[in-house]
This record gives sequence, C-alpha cells and structure tokens, in this order.
Amino acid sequence: MKRQKQGGFTMIELLIALFVLSFVLLSITSLVYSVMRSTSQSKETSIATTLMQDKLESLKNAGLSSLTSGNDSIRLGNIDYLRQWAVSHSGNVRTITVTVNWINPGSHNVSVTTLRGD
Repeated sequence: MKRQKQGGFTMIELLIALFVLSFVLLSITSLVYSVMRSTSQSKETSIATTLMQDKLESLKNAGLSSLTSGNDSIRLGNIDYLRQWAVSHSGNVRTITVTVNWINPGSHNVSVTTLRGD
C-alpha cells in the first residue's frame, strides 16, 4: 500500500513559528513603550519651556527697579515644576536667568538667560 503525503506543519515548524512570533511581539511591545515614554518626556519639556518663557516675558516687561530673584512651584497633572529666576546687574545691564526643574522619574530642567538694559 502506498502512503500518501499529508500536508501540514510538523511540531518543530510550529514551535519555530511561535518563537519568531513571540520575538516580534516582544519587540513591538518594547517599541510602543519607548514611543509612549518619549511622548511623555516631550510633553513635560514643552510644559516646562512654556512656563520658562512665560516668566521670562513677565520679567522683561517689568520695570527695572522691580526685578528681583525668586522662585515658585507649579503643579500640573501629577508633576511639580519648580521655576527659579535670578536677576543680577552690572551697570545698566541686567542678566536674567530662568530655570524650570521637574522630577519624573529622573531630574530634568530647562534654562534660558537673557540680557536687559535701560
């Protein structure tokens, strides 16, 4: 009696296919996690930059005699942003530095320095 060849996959072929599929899915999951984390960090940096620019504008529009150093804390969502500004002067020129710090999950900051004269 002649044996007919049956179509289908062997157990080894199925295990190899399952291994390859698992590897691809794990890689995609890792990629999605990285993209989500990068998006979150970009959002935090954008918020900090906006807070920094807002304070810098208010200091640039204030009178020279009222420029003083200081800090404040702003909570947006579940993140606390610490905004600090330093004003120093040399003659008629004021140096204004604004820095925004936040922790999520590591320490981050953005900073800008500008000059303002009479």
